[in-house]
Amino acid sequence: MLLNAATFPIVRLSYDQGLAGTADEAFAAFEALLDRGTPFVIIGQGANGDVDEHEHDPGEQRRLALWSKKHKPRLREFVKALIYVEPSRAKRIGMRAFQIMSEKFWGYPMLVAASEAEALEMANGLLKSASPSRAIG
Repeated sequence: MLLNAATFPIVRLSYDQGLAGTADEAFAAFEALLDRGTPFVIIGQGANGDVDEHEHDPGEQRRLALWSKKHKPRLREFVKALIYVEPSRAKRIGMRAFQIMSEKFWGYPMLVAASEAEALEMANGLLKSASPSRAIG
């Protein structure tokens, strides 16, 4: 999983590019996004449509849960949504239960788009409602 903030406030999340370093580096990268104090949207894709494909060992799961709990107020405030791009209608429908679990865990909604264009449209709508000057055309 790799975060790319080059087009902030739209942050790209790729599940196909492996880890972005250590868990500490991944947490630091996410915290740096939150430290900007600006609403943003994450657009994710990859992992062949299986966003929950990577299994964490129990120690990683606990650490991730503790990090999420500690940062939940800022996650809710600044992350307007994770929009996952999934072209397959069947897979999009199958992701509904995962969307609910993801929102409970992270504190922000997980939406699913059929295409990159649809994801960008959704992201810009969310950003426009959060702060009109932040949307990207």
